[in-house]
Formats: sequence, C-alpha cells, structure tokens
Amino acid sequence: AQCPVEPQRSLAESQSLLKIRVLKDFAARVMFVGIFITENVLHTIHFEAEVDGMVAPAIAPLPREAAVCLHLVHIIFGMFGALFVIISGFDTAGRTALTKGTSMMLVFMSTITWTWWINRQGVPYWSMDPYPFWDVRCSADKRNRTVHILKNISIVGALTIFQQIAKYEMQASASKPSFFEGLVTALRPWSLGVTIGPQLVALAVIRRLLGISLPGYTATFMLVLSIMAVQTTANLVNSLKDFERGVDTKETAGDRTLVDGLISKGLLKALILVSLAWWLIFFAWSVVTTNFHPVVVSMAVLGTFLAIGYTAGPAPLKYLGLGDIVVFICFGPGVIAYSCVVLTGAFHWDVVAFTVPVTLYVVATLHANNYRDIEADRRSGARTVAILLGPRASLVYYDLLLLGAHAGAVALGHFRGCAGAWASLAALPQSVWLCVRIRRAATLRTQDDETAKSTMLFGVALGLGILTMPGPEPSRLGFGVTALVVAVLKV
Repeated sequence: AQCPVEPQRSLAESQSLLKIRVLKDFAARVMFVGIFITENVLHTIHFEAEVDGMVAPAIAPLPREAAVCLHLVHIIFGMFGALFVIISGFDTAGRTALTKGTSMMLVFMSTITWTWWINRQGVPYWSMDPYPFWDVRCSADKRNRTVHILKNISIVGALTIFQQIAKYEMQASASKPSFFEGLVTALRPWSLGVTIGPQLVALAVIRRLLGISLPGYTATFMLVLSIMAVQTTANLVNSLKDFERGVDTKETAGDRTLVDGLISKGLLKALILVSLAWWLIFFAWSVVTTNFHPVVVSMAVLGTFLAIGYTAGPAPLKYLGLGDIVVFICFGPGVIAYSCVVLTGAFHWDVVAFTVPVTLYVVATLHANNYRDIEADRRSGARTVAILLGPRASLVYYDLLLLGAHAGAVALGHFRGCAGAWASLAALPQSVWLCVRIRRAATLRTQDDETAKSTMLFGVALGLGILTMPGPEPSRLGFGVTALVVAVLKV
C-alpha cells in the first residue's frame, strides 16, 4: 500500500507558526515585551535625569552629547523592537518582523546592561568589593547588580532563540509577501540613512565644533522626522511615476512595490498625501518660528519642488540628466541650510561644508540605482547621468563619489583643525567593499539599498568623530568608540 502524499501548500496558504491564533498567544507576547514598552516610556519621561545620572557617567569621558545619542538608541530600539515582536503575531510577515524586532531588542539589552548595571553611575562592577556574589560578605549592591546582569543575559538568550526560530522557519517554508511587508517596501526605511547621515553630522558640528546649544530634543527630533517625510514623499512619488511610465517592470525593477502588487496604487497615493502633509505642517511651523527667515522659506520651497519634481510633473528632472544635482541640493546645502537656521537662527558655512562629504555618498546611492536601471531608463527615454556616462565611466564615477567623500572629510578636518573628521575612515572598508560589489551582477539589484545603509555608517562615523574630537588633538578613545559603533551597525 502506498502512503497518501500530502498536497504541497501554495505560498498564499503557507502560514507562519508564529502567527497569533488564540488569546493566549497574544497575552504571552504582551507579557514578554510589555516590560520593555513600560521601561522605555519611563526612559522617555525621565530622559534628562537619566542621561546625567546614569548614561553620561557610564560612558565617561565621552561628551554628554554621546550619552544623549546612546540613550535615544536605548529608547528607539527598545520600543520599536518590542512593537515589532507584537506585530509579528498578526502579520504573515511575522518571521521578518520578529527577526528585526529581536535584533533591535538585543542592541537595547546590550547597551542598557552596560550603562545601568555593569558600569552603573560610572562605578564598574569589578571595582566593587572583592568578594564574589555568592560569598556572604558580598555587598547587597553588588548582589543586586549581579542578579540584573544575569537576568539580562537570560533575556538575551531568549531573544536569540526566538530570532533563530524565525530564521529557521523562513528557510524551511516560504510565504507570500504580506501587507506589512508591502508597506515596508513602499516606505523604504532602509533608505532613510541618506537623510539621517547628513543631519547627524550637522548636529555634531553645531553642538561641538561651533558650541551652539540646540533648541531642545522635541524640535530637533521633529525636524529630522519631517525631513525624512520629504524623502519618503519623493520615494513614493518615484515609485508611482516609474511604474506608470513603464520604467519599473517585473523583470528589471529594483523597487518591487507596485510591480509585485505589494500595495495598491490608491494606498500608495494616500501614503504620499500623509507624508507630504507631515512635512508641510512642520514647514509652516518653521517659517513662523523663524519669522519668515529667507533661507528657511527659500530652501524649504526649493526642496519641496525638487523632491516632487524629480520624477513628477511635465518635465521630470530625473529624465533630463539633472537627478544628481537635484539630490545633491536636496540632501546637502539646501536642506542643511534650512536645518541650520531652524535650529540656531542663523546660517553657518561650517555646517554646510562638513555635510558635503556625506552628500557625495547620497549621490552615490542615486547613481547605484541609475546604473542598475540603465537599460530600463534608456527604453523609457530617460537621460540619467549613468546613461550619459555609459557603463564603464559610471563605475569610475561611483568610485570617485565614495572615495571622494572620505577625502573631502579628511581635507575639511585638516583645514578646520578637527581631528574627528579622520574618524570617517572607519567606514572606508565598507566604501571599498561597495566599489567591488557594484561590479558583481549577482548583487547589483540591491546596490542602491546597500549604499543608502552605508551612508548612515559614514555619517555616524564622521558625526561621532566630531562629537568626540572637535579639536586638533586626536584621541584613541574617540577613534576606538567610532570604530566600535560602525562595526556594530554593520553587523
């Protein structure tokens, strides 16, 4: 007798084992990550006190600005990681959400363990009393720290188990892309590094190189979020127009949002309106707050026009060979001049100058996309810089943009007397790897995504270098911390 063969399920029928089926599944998730959500809400409420009393002493002698950045990482990674774990139970993309969420929570657990327990208030665990924690002579404070450290280690173990289960399930059975994955693909959060990188450098220059106080966390954070909203609007408009013009096809498109039907055109248009409205509200606030400062008004209007006109309108700038110039202005001098005046009330050339190297990296991100799409763009009648240069010269142009970013940062550091600019070289191996990667057909499709992520690495390296070494004197600690952060972000 033959055993009956179970029919193979289609991708649409494949359902993740991580999906919530009963109330108990949901309750278990909430109980596991609820403490992280509660903890990070409290971290947000008591942000200033915790930066001064816990985080800054734990990472001394690094400047307070580094403590602010680290505590923001605590809150953002801890909160969003916990929310991703909950989302993973409702969406068929649960495996993806769980792997990303647990990764963020692992970063949170590692950094919070150091600042809260291992080097609590600047007192290292190993410098406490000489007795092991199981000895009756051990102090209560050391025992308490030991319990929390061991508890955090066990949580890291549990998170790693969940992460591995999700990865194994992804390898064992495929599933159809879900609505959640469609939204993520449309919004392209991995590309936001091209906005965050220049802004990080600008903030570091304003605070440490120029010694100007920022207006507050809320205004600064909302500024960055609003500029990210402009980029998101441009990304979404680009997806829509390239699809409508036939530039993006199933065979060649790197942007899979509409060609794979991950979301509808109607939803895409709704997302465009939401992100554009976010930006316009902040734009109106900034104009009023700065008393209609001409730089704020002119740069914001110009940036909005260029972001939308890049692929929309009767004469899309992308198809006229002006894409690289548009991106350079939008992510470089234009937006940085706007941010500088909003944050400080005045324009400063140093802020613009130090962000130019990061902007070259941003242009390289665009060029990687255009180099990949040379044939599709040519068929649609577009005239990108990649088409004008041709394949061979385009590769040289890409190399010059990336390596020129490092050379520009080092030159600025030399002439401005800022040793921290040399810390940008911590991202040089990544830049060299990108120059090799773009020449491989197997990895070309995601070259623009990888370049965008690397823009964030370069921006963090340069910004952190300026934060820790704003003067002419180099610091082993500054270089070491920068290299460590870049390595962690890469991993």
